Amino acid sequence: MTEEKRPLENERITNFPKLMQDIDGGVVSNVLGLALSNVGRAVAASNKQGEITVKIKLKPGGSSDNSFLDLIAGITVNEPKMNFGQKKEDFQYRSIAYVGKGGKLTYDRPKEDVNGQLTFDNQPRKLKEVR
Repeated sequence: MTEEKRPLENERITNFPKLMQDIDGGVVSNVLGLALSNVGRAVAASNKQGEITVKIKLKPGGSSDNSFLDLIAGITVNEPKMNFGQKKEDFQYRSIAYVGKGGKLTYDRPKEDVNGQLTFDNQPRKLKEVR
């Protein structure tokens, strides 16, 4: 019985790497990757500690449709300098995220609405002949 529930649990888990790739066309994940490289290089060269902080805020979307949220991704980069001090940069990106069944966040609107109602794609379908 637990094996039957596992696929349902996986359907409601947010695919975080995909969501980060989708926000602002992948800019957030690219900036985070560049920050990791720069801070890693600076830490190795200066033998001092560096830090990268990722903060994600979710707010209501601001309309009557509760299925979308405002997503604000903030990245703070503290890169150590060779002699003294740090280089500090702040990045902030705003986007939207849709909430699917069970709370799964996606960039694209899910095929199923929050209340569990299935939605159909806009492609015409053939009617079945019933006799």
